[in-house]
Amino acid sequence: MIKIMVVEDDRLLNNSIVKILRSRHYNAFGALNIRDGRLLFEKEKPDLVLLDLMLPDGKGYELLPLMTLESKVIIMTALTDRESKYICYEKGAEDYILKNFDMQELLYKIEVTRRNIPSDELIIGDIVIDLKSQRMSCKGRWVDLPHSQVELLKALYKKQQQNTYLPKEEIVAAETEEIDESARIQNMIARIRKNLYHVKSERVLIETLYGMGYQLVILS
Repeated sequence: MIKIMVVEDDRLLNNSIVKILRSRHYNAFGALNIRDGRLLFEKEKPDLVLLDLMLPDGKGYELLPLMTLESKVIIMTALTDRESKYICYEKGAEDYILKNFDMQELLYKIEVTRRNIPSDELIIGDIVIDLKSQRMSCKGRWVDLPHSQVELLKALYKKQQQNTYLPKEEIVAAETEEIDESARIQNMIARIRKNLYHVKSERVLIETLYGMGYQLVILS
């Protein structure tokens, strides 16, 4: 799970951002000043930092040389002068967003930045698939998946992103087991549905398109 640290001295704003990020499956946590931000950064090694510049014990600039060596950094500040922006970009910041920003704008900038962060996770609706451990989780419940189910879910999700379905022929081409094709595919889909039920997913469904294939549906 991608780690995001929020360094912001406004406790209400800090808590609000952390809460929203957690609801979107990020591992988010906050610090209120430079001292705590430095300690928490060295302990947690976040993938992305949302950094305020005006902090009670100094300027956020002080943290940039440390953070940009290992993490992506998005600046959140009320400072509008050109010099502040130049300093942040020269020290390695990825982006710069002005307060009072719209939360959707911040989420968009985070999404754009995270595309350049290597991830071992696949988030589909309300489920998270750890591609290393091959474990699927949702709301604190989890189940280990065989490699074949992970690959099938990845293929279904790719087709869903393309607004189409996964033909049976593509599933058959990816498998080599010498057993009845229709029965094998039906069993694989049935097992995935059972595992989705086990983790109590409420947003991810697999629909059967008879004679054609399967379609992944993500409910809003």
